[in-house]
Amino acid sequence: MSFRERWTKEFTKMLTENERKAFNLWVEFSQGKISESEFQSKMDMKIMPKMLGKMSAARMNALEDEVER
Repeated sequence: MSFRERWTKEFTKMLTENERKAFNLWVEFSQGKISESEFQSKMDMKIMPKMLGKMSAARMNALEDEVER
C-alpha cells in the first residue's frame, strides 16, 4: 500500500460522514473524474472548509511523521 493510500485510509477514519462525502467529492474532482462545475454544484460550503482544514493539518502531521522515520 502506498503512502497516499495509507494516509487516505487513516484520514477518512477521523472524518464525520458529511466530511467523508466532501472528501470523496474533492478526490473525484482532483482526479478529473468530475468537472469543476459539477464539483461546485455538489459542494457543501458549510462542510468543505472544515474538511480542507482537517486535511491540511493531517498532511502536515503525516509529513512530520514520515520525516522522523
